[in-house]
Amino acid sequence: MKNGTMLVKFVVWLVICQLPGLFGIPYVFNNMAWYRTLAHPPLTPPDFLFSLVWGALYILLGTSAFLTFREKIHGHAMMLFVGQLALNACWTPVFFGAHSLTGGLILIVAMLTELGFLFRAFWQINRTAAWLLAPYGLWLAFATYLTAGTWGMN
Repeated sequence: MKNGTMLVKFVVWLVICQLPGLFGIPYVFNNMAWYRTLAHPPLTPPDFLFSLVWGALYILLGTSAFLTFREKIHGHAMMLFVGQLALNACWTPVFFGAHSLTGGLILIVAMLTELGFLFRAFWQINRTAAWLLAPYGLWLAFATYLTAGTWGMN
């Protein structure tokens, strides 16, 4: 029975972590024409790559959360994790929906900064979970470059 319970918890975390991406889909699709009019910095990947990368990163986030919270909810770490998901969920409506390059830049810098605190909190609980945040951090750093470059060029 314990394995079944753990599987359900794992799936729940995977689903929770997909929500920011799912929430942002309409904002992206409804604003791609606007996005394509913007100047973009070098190394900007093709559009299709963003959804693939984010989908994989959300799976890593869900796995990381599961490993951290499977036995016990740690209040501070949970607060930071929910904050990270909330910031993530806000970025797409701000950048794409509101066409706010400045707002998007502020949010992504906040996400990257907050991730440092989240990594530290997870590290204290489960180091594997913390390391699973590393690809997300690398992508956030790259996304910060892309957002800052787009902001600067427009």
